[in-house]
Amino acid sequence: MNLAVAPSALHRGTEELPFINLVEGVDMQLMQVDLQFGLWIGRFTFVAGTTVQTHRHTGEVYAYTNAGSWHYLEYPEINTAGSYLFEPAGSTHTLHAPASNDVLTDVFFVVRGANLNLDEDGKVESVFDAQTALRIYREGCEERGLPAPKVIGA
Repeated sequence: MNLAVAPSALHRGTEELPFINLVEGVDMQLMQVDLQFGLWIGRFTFVAGTTVQTHRHTGEVYAYTNAGSWHYLEYPEINTAGSYLFEPAGSTHTLHAPASNDVLTDVFFVVRGANLNLDEDGKVESVFDAQTALRIYREGCEERGLPAPKVIGA
């Protein structure tokens, strides 16, 4: 194999991709998107006591917890620093960062497809996908007066 013609690895330093506020208690650092295949990858932080709207996934999700703890209200397992979680397409749950956390919960997510955010009756209220993540991330950076983020794939 001729390394001179091989594709180069792409790198982004944490300072190049700032965290922006997504919703109250949740910040997002979007690292990569593939709009054609509906892939979005990022770090999310959750303030202690934060509960994210119940949602269903149209594709699979891979999660690695860097710090803090979180769980789904529907399941007994607790994700702590070093935990890995796989969510199959179709899974439905409500993410919660316990109020007892003494650090910011920091999770790396790889998501294929969309989050279908559900109302109290289980009906789709909104959709959050790669395109939505990218739009919100760009808008959040612009609102903070930051340069356009160099999200890989965007």
